This record gives sequence, C-alpha cells and structure tokens, in this order.
Amino acid sequence: MTLSQLPLILKGFRKEHGLTQAAMAEKLGITQQSYAYFEANPATATLDRLFMVLRLLGVEISLHQAVPATSRSRSSTATGKDDTATQTLKRKITKTTNTATLNKKKTSALIKPGRMTPIKQKMESW
Repeated sequence: MTLSQLPLILKGFRKEHGLTQAAMAEKLGITQQSYAYFEANPATATLDRLFMVLRLLGVEISLHQAVPATSRSRSSTATGKDDTATQTLKRKITKTTNTATLNKKKTSALIKPGRMTPIKQKMESW
C-alpha cells in the first residue's frame, strides 16, 4: 500500500460500513467538509486522527518486519528463486494492492475490517 492509495482505501471502508462523509463527520464531531478534506488528504493528517478514523471504521492494522532488501536480493540471486519470506512479502503486497481497487474483494491481510466500536460521545481531540 502507498500513501496515494490511502484515500481510496478509506473511502472503501467507509462505504463498506454504509456510512456517508456526513455520518463520519458527525461521529467525529467535525463538519462534513473537514472530513471530506481528511479523506481526500489523509497523508497530511496526524497519526492520532488517522487512527481515530480507522478505529471508527473498524479497521485493524498489522505491522510485520520487512525482509531487508539485501537479504532478498542475495537469496533470489543465489538460488534463482525467491525465498519463503520474499514470497510471503509479495503475496501481502499483492493483497494490499488488490484492496485498493475496492471491487468488494477480500480485504488485505495487512488492513482488515474488524469490529466497530460504538462511540458514546463526540470525539473532542479532532
């Protein structure tokens, strides 16, 4: 996943939950215009705000240590084949890339919907 794909991914998760930008804005205690700007430009937001929105959307993020590029290139070059870690990384990248198309395919192993946590009051730290 790249930062340029993040707006499409956020929009996809929001629509998957049947929420409008106005509904998300209401849950966050902000205007629809503020949420629309955030969704179009999530890379400019603080991590706190991004995680707040992801939590509202029931999105879980899993972090995995990447295989160093030198290890991948040496093992691939030496054997002529990709090692298991490289194959796993390629599958994860492919799954993440496919998620960005938002064609109701399975969600990524790295970013996947989880349970939505109901918010009892408006977020005050936006």
